[in-house]
Amino acid sequence: MEEEKYLIEHVGRKQPFRVPEDYFDTLTSRVMGRIDAETPAVEEKKPKKAKTVWMRPVLLAAASVCALVVSVAAYHILSEDNASAPVVAAVAPSQADDDAFDEAADYAMMDNMDIYACLADY
Repeated sequence: MEEEKYLIEHVGRKQPFRVPEDYFDTLTSRVMGRIDAETPAVEEKKPKKAKTVWMRPVLLAAASVCALVVSVAAYHILSEDNASAPVVAAVAPSQADDDAFDEAADYAMMDNMDIYACLADY
């Protein structure tokens, strides 16, 4: 509020800008005249139906083939996992199994005699 009073005291209420006479009275006619003169006539374009007529069945066939390929690949991957599971179980124990057994024996604080006794029970 104080800033407004300060500006009024120093500058006054006089408007420095003026609008030419009859500016707003003729504004609409001048704008419309420029729009009509600058805007070219728009030609209506016809859609290209010939391309889409034969393209739709081709796209549907391609999508069907892709879906079939993905389905067959997924079936083979899943069936290989199920078929290979018993084979993996029949493989001889690896070094990792021996290390796991040694760690379990150390944790249980078993010496060799205790291990032999446990193995003999089976």
